[in-house]
Amino acid sequence: MPDSVGPNVPGVSERIGRAGQVSWALLGLTALIAVLGVVGWQIRVIWPPLILAGAIVFVLHPIVTRLQHRGVPRVLGTAMTYLGIALLLVLLGLLITPLVSHQSDQLSEEWPQIRRDVERSIDDWAERSKNWAIQIPTVKEIERELDARGEKSIGERITQVREVGSRVFHVALIFFLAPVLAFYLLVDLPRLRVATESLLPPASKDEVIHVGRRLSRAIGGFFRGQLLVALIVGIIVSTGLAILGLPFWLLVGMVAGVFNIIPLIGPWVGAVPGVIIALTTRDVAAALWVAGIMAGAQQIDNHFISPLVMQRAVKLHPAAVLLALLAGGTLGGFFGLLLAVPTAAVVKILAGHLWRTYVLGEPYDQAVAEEESDEGPEPGLVRDVTQP
Repeated sequence: MPDSVGPNVPGVSERIGRAGQVSWALLGLTALIAVLGVVGWQIRVIWPPLILAGAIVFVLHPIVTRLQHRGVPRVLGTAMTYLGIALLLVLLGLLITPLVSHQSDQLSEEWPQIRRDVERSIDDWAERSKNWAIQIPTVKEIERELDARGEKSIGERITQVREVGSRVFHVALIFFLAPVLAFYLLVDLPRLRVATESLLPPASKDEVIHVGRRLSRAIGGFFRGQLLVALIVGIIVSTGLAILGLPFWLLVGMVAGVFNIIPLIGPWVGAVPGVIIALTTRDVAAALWVAGIMAGAQQIDNHFISPLVMQRAVKLHPAAVLLALLAGGTLGGFFGLLLAVPTAAVVKILAGHLWRTYVLGEPYDQAVAEEESDEGPEPGLVRDVTQP
């Protein structure tokens, strides 16, 4: 019996030692993240333009890299890409601006009637809910509550106007600085990569580069895929609503496409304006048709478009996506919602790799082979578009 137990003792000691090292490493990593979080919060003003610039870099990097492989200098390739996108946006604007302007003017003219219809519907539901457990307030009750909360002095209103003006200026500055920062990052990206790799210790250089590639593939695939999916969904919804003859079909389709950028939650938020317009300008049957078109577009997206376009770049369970969106929206507002899913994917990739290599003790080559087989995107035209 002693002989059979003895050889196992070193293995047990080795596993206990490895667990202790991992525990101390996690504690140190937690402390480092906490310090970085405090510092990041102090300089939080720089993050919105950097985040938007990073998204632009991930979207445009494959185009600039392909131009560079064809012999075009990177500076010229970046400038050509910016110019091409600007011309495309101008052309698209010239094509849809008359229709959007017409529908916007029509919406402005019909807005008072739409508002009256919505208020009448709210009052009807409030009347029906008198005997319910939860009563719905009438429009006048809602207005009185808002007026009571909105009573402010002249000084407070001036302060509020100044704050709104400051926020508008800040947003405009973000959308101005982000493309400029993205331009310089796109031009210097190869040099930045070489400089970063030169700082890595030789013993872990290959491992860090491998994990970095996986992170880049996941984040870049998410941003490029979401933009392409939003465009396709917007076209599908606009076409369906136009066939249905719904007023403002293009505006509703654009809203649905933009909100589709936010996974899971966005598509249903984008459906609300279409249903409201159908109820106020047409009838319940039209609203049901609008809901059916929205649901059909989402089913096509979920089962056909996203699996092809995203190429399994971000593999997360829907429950994990919902929790990530909840945390991101609470902590960071709109930018938090936009970054919630790629951030969760980054955490999953890092945690999975560290668990395999440092906790389970898998050899590096075996862990890399398993991780590559897990991703496994098939080659094809869509992958060529969405992958760097």
